[in-house]
Amino acid sequence: MGRKKYRSQAGIIYDVLRTVMEYGEVSMTHIMYGANLPFDRTKEIVKSLVSRGLLEDVRVNGKVMYRLTGRGYEALKELEKAKRLLEELGFKF
Repeated sequence: MGRKKYRSQAGIIYDVLRTVMEYGEVSMTHIMYGANLPFDRTKEIVKSLVSRGLLEDVRVNGKVMYRLTGRGYEALKELEKAKRLLEELGFKF
């Protein structure tokens, strides 16, 4: 059995926001696979990001989809800067 790769909460949020940005409007399932998270954890994080104004939910053909808000886009850009800096210093993000 291999070692689990540890991701910080910031790293998980980065992966969720990045997945949504890459695909535009995405389902919870798509976010789950893109961010490599179990469904219950994905649901919890997405709900938190919606409540903080980083994601918004929209209905597309009767299905709930998620997309980045302007605030979410800005947060993703700041997380990308932090990720680069930490990796340059030899830390995991």
